[in-house]
Formats: sequence, C-alpha cells, structure tokens
Amino acid sequence: MTSALEEKLRAAFSPEQAHLLAEVIREAYDDLVKAKDFNELKAIVADLAQAQKRTEERVDQLTVTVAELAQAQKRTEERLEELAAAQKRTEERVDQLAAAQERTERAVKQLARQVGGLSEALGGSLEDLALEVVPEILEYRWGMEIEFCDRDTLPLRNGEYEFDLVIRGQVAGRPILVLGEVKSNITESEVERFLNLVAQVEAPEEVRPLFFGYRVERAAKALIRDRDAVMVTTRGKYFP
Repeated sequence: MTSALEEKLRAAFSPEQAHLLAEVIREAYDDLVKAKDFNELKAIVADLAQAQKRTEERVDQLTVTVAELAQAQKRTEERLEELAAAQKRTEERVDQLAAAQERTERAVKQLARQVGGLSEALGGSLEDLALEVVPEILEYRWGMEIEFCDRDTLPLRNGEYEFDLVIRGQVAGRPILVLGEVKSNITESEVERFLNLVAQVEAPEEVRPLFFGYRVERAAKALIRDRDAVMVTTRGKYFP
C-alpha cells in the first residue's frame, strides 16, 4: 500500500517529501486501525462482562436452589424418620393387640370350660334333685307305689335314648312308666322334642311323660297340658 501511495505522491512531491508523507499516512492509518480494534475489544469485553454478570446471577440462583433442595431433602429425611418411628409404634401396638387377643381367647376358652363344667354340675344336681323330689310328688299326687327310680337307657323304634328320669311302679294296681326330662329352663321346642321321643318308646306299661326344672315357658306349659304330660318344678309344684 505504501509503495503505491509513494508513487502517486511523487507525481506532486519530491521523493523525500513523497516518502515522508507516505510514512505519516501509514502511521495515521495504523493508529486508526488500532483504535477500531480497541473499540471492538472494549465492546467484546463489555459483552463478556455482561455474560459474566449473568453467569454469576445464574450461579447465585442455582446456589439458592441447591440450598432449598438441601433443606427440602433434610425435611424429607426428618419426615421419613418420623414415619419410620410411627410405623415402629404401630407394629408394637399390633403386637400388643395380638397378645391381648391371644390372652382373651385363652380366657374365653377357660371360661367356656368353667361354664361347661358348671352346666354339667348343675344338670347333675337337677337330675339328682329330680330323683329325690319327683317320686315323693307322684306318691302324694297319684298314690304311686315306686318300684324303680333312676336314670336309664330305653330302646326306641329307631335306636335308643338315655332318659334323665325313669320311674316304674303301680297306680291302683295298674303298671305305670314315667319318663322324665330334666332341664333348668323348659321351652316349647324341648317339650315337643321330648314328647316325640317318648312316643317312640314301646313298653307294656302305660307311659307318662314328665318334665322337671326351674322354669317353664308359658307356651311350653300349655303344650304339656295339651299332651297329657305333667310338670314338676324344683319347688315341688305340680301341675298336669
């Protein structure tokens, strides 16, 4: 570029002047180019500074987000520990309830055995009481001469049955067979069942059904009377 400029300048100036002017123009051009590069550099630096600022702001935001996530993680872990403790307490409570249930079942079974034993004892006592009371009532009410009084098993048309009370004797010279059912509470269904059993007994004597117990339902009492049976209570009360 300088050589072409000097050639043009030599047309108007001496070689020394042309060379000097060319050098001045070259330096001025270099300064201008440098100034342009500096301004661009300043612009680039400014852009980089803005990018750095945005990066730092983004880093700050990420730092805050990470801190928040750390706090959330900490709260989650604490909640999980609370849930684990609650689960442990629940399992312990379930174990306690299972143990209590097992104790309750054992107590119920024991109570059932005691009640069963009491029922058997009560039934036996009622039967023993019937063996003592009923013969005296029949001697007084019927003038019956007692020949046999005890529990006994008799044949039926379809098998056999153990009766709580079997009394054999005579009334005015006529043989009588009394078959008794002993229950603490006489119900209508029990009366019907027992009368059907008595109807299956085949005996040469006259068969009379009898009921003995603490209480008797009104419907049961009516059925006893309708079927020509008798009832004797534990207090010695007699009704046909």
